[in-house]
Amino acid sequence: MATIRPMRDKWQCIIRRKGHPAQSKTFDLRKDAEKWGRQQERLIDAGQWVDRTEAEQTTLRDLLKRYSKEISITKRGAEVETTRINALCRSALAKYTVAAITGKTLAHWRDERLTEVSGSTVTRELQLLGHVFSVAIREWGFGLHSNPVSLIRKPTPNKARDRVLNDTQRQALVTACAQCQSPWIKPVVVFALETAARRGEILALTWRDVDLERKVAKVSGKTGSRTIPLSPACVSMLRSLPRSLEGHVFPVTIETLKQAYARAVARAGIQDFTFHDLRHDALTRLARLGLNILELRSVSGHTTANMLQRYVSIDAGDLAKKLAIR
Repeated sequence: MATIRPMRDKWQCIIRRKGHPAQSKTFDLRKDAEKWGRQQERLIDAGQWVDRTEAEQTTLRDLLKRYSKEISITKRGAEVETTRINALCRSALAKYTVAAITGKTLAHWRDERLTEVSGSTVTRELQLLGHVFSVAIREWGFGLHSNPVSLIRKPTPNKARDRVLNDTQRQALVTACAQCQSPWIKPVVVFALETAARRGEILALTWRDVDLERKVAKVSGKTGSRTIPLSPACVSMLRSLPRSLEGHVFPVTIETLKQAYARAVARAGIQDFTFHDLRHDALTRLARLGLNILELRSVSGHTTANMLQRYVSIDAGDLAKKLAIR
């Protein structure tokens, strides 16, 4: 039986069972202490009891910081994930204890977040939170009966972006990048336009990964490693670059690149064209050169043709010209 005893102006419930750590909790009312004691004893008898002490004493902010130090640091995209974690740490959700975060709590946060950012952004944040809770439950011993992220509906994915540049816009963008204070912005953008590589893959590239004689480079990112071909323009640009002491081909930080690229797009007079749209533009141009699906997937690193299709814009006018030739 649980022991109920007065403690100052409150009531403390203490439960001692063989094979289980002692539990105690304090309440304002005796009936609440008795109710909690009965609930815990039923869970113990049913073999469903879990120790929620750490989950009740740890805030989501503290959990996210631990995850960043122990898990994120081992990932290829550590810098991007750390930025996302820091943003989550500033949210109202981070003030809750881990035990207090329920499906209802997360659903309310999701709906508020959707008024600020896109559905795709919220989905990525929920995926991150889902893995944080999974690690906490499976590896760190947090006593949660379920992962709260698994209890809620994910946002509807955004419609695939369909942004490609014409030749004039593309040249204007490259020219604007050449005017950036950092001399590395133009080479990074040219490399992206010529290879369809992701931003993280480009910034992680080292000279050990580049073979200018074979005209190939090995890039590594969220889908693993792959070897991509280098166009003559890309090879020429790489030959002109100085070699950095640490070995990176493009020694520039992600934050510097983000800010400089945004200003270059504005100077070029181009509306709504993100760095990731460079990948879309590059793959569309490679498709127009006649590369087949297998060749395009080899370049892009997509695991399925369906994923690749989101990045390739097929112009009906171009198809009409092909039909006219037949």
